Amino acid sequence: MMTLRVETVPPAVFAVLDAGPQRAALNGEVPSVSVVLDNARGEAAARFAVPPLRARAVLLIDDVAVFTGSVQAVTLAEVATLALEG
Repeated sequence: MMTLRVETVPPAVFAVLDAGPQRAALNGEVPSVSVVLDNARGEAAARFAVPPLRARAVLLIDDVAVFTGSVQAVTLAEVATLALEG
């Protein structure tokens, strides 16, 4: 199971629908990943009405951290998409 923990006050944990591949260029670009959360009931929209930009976020698979970074952008629609950078 994939989850995203966003270090807000209080911390928020969300089930992840999909996570894009981790990206980094050879020229030293910062690693990044996009994470898609369910927003069918508006939970993500309510939680991210004021986006937690620069908040620490940890992407976990079966409780093992696979990416740690900060929230750089939030897009809200039928799903919520968070852009994370390492």
